[in-house]
Amino acid sequence: MTAQKLLLTGGTGYIGGSILAQLLKSSFPQIESLSVSALVRHQSQADLLAGKGVNSILFHSLDETTFLQQTAAEHDVVIHVVDGFHGASAEALIRGLSERMKKTRKAAIYIHTSGASNVAEFPISNQYRGTRVFSDKEDIRSYEKSRNAEEEYANRSVDLLAAEFGERLGVDVYCVSPPLVFGIGTGFFKALSAGQLPMLMHSALASGRAQYVGEGSGRWSHVHVQDLAALYEVILAKALIGEISRDRRIFFAETGRSSFLDVAKSIGKVGKELGVLESAEPASVSLEQIAREVFHGKVQWAEMVLASESLVSADLAREIGWKPVKTESDWEATFLHEFELVIEAATKKDRK
Repeated sequence: MTAQKLLLTGGTGYIGGSILAQLLKSSFPQIESLSVSALVRHQSQADLLAGKGVNSILFHSLDETTFLQQTAAEHDVVIHVVDGFHGASAEALIRGLSERMKKTRKAAIYIHTSGASNVAEFPISNQYRGTRVFSDKEDIRSYEKSRNAEEEYANRSVDLLAAEFGERLGVDVYCVSPPLVFGIGTGFFKALSAGQLPMLMHSALASGRAQYVGEGSGRWSHVHVQDLAALYEVILAKALIGEISRDRRIFFAETGRSSFLDVAKSIGKVGKELGVLESAEPASVSLEQIAREVFHGKVQWAEMVLASESLVSADLAREIGWKPVKTESDWEATFLHEFELVIEAATKKDRK
């Protein structure tokens, strides 16, 4: 019997790399028997992964949709981790899986990576509608549709496109929407994210103070990257044996929450201890200022990433067997570990 084949995008990145490492050590029999391939951009990456038993496929860009479709058509499962804003690549991968399904007459599985920004509130630019915790046991897709009717957002649009396209072509589509992801990655290439914490740490180094927007009252749920990778593993394992209900296909991941003010205080404290910040006390800045400093003047993005509120509850994820192991102490410890990597990266950049 020919082994089922899995294709992973983003395997050389922070989240995707951690997912790859998790799958390679999985004890689920249905995952152990998979043949694993990864899209990579460089031969050196392919050479390293070959030693891990991973078949690498060289590509240049997600815009190569014909190539992506052809590649997906040679696989039974695709986990797409790169760029949840890129609808054309998602469509191409699902089309390819549909072709594969017609040949094998077996279920085709597509796991899409989105983000909890899809349900974020914007207390600065829009009228604040109050605190709400979104559970993945709710009908999140219907909420996304109604929210997109009010204001279209590319990440939500691609979620909806993937789900609707999968239904049309008979491909089983699942979506993982992580909140703020923290921790040191376990992949083979990238240990540090490009997300909110390193972004704020780089900003603190540049300005000399940890910063928060306005009152810093916006809050985000958070999840450790290793726990997030374990969720992908559980979804994949359950999907392969048909144990996830068709009407339950969007999953959150969370183990805690924090305000941006508290984040800034933690960055300030660690920065002072490491000797890279003169004061542990964070500074309040305007949305416009942080937009200029970090987002090339794009105020909407600045609010989305560093001043919004996105609280989620991973009830469905836990119901299907996800058991996160990281605790609040891991969240507190990550500020030192990540700041050390940020300082190291900044030092290397300055030497060039």
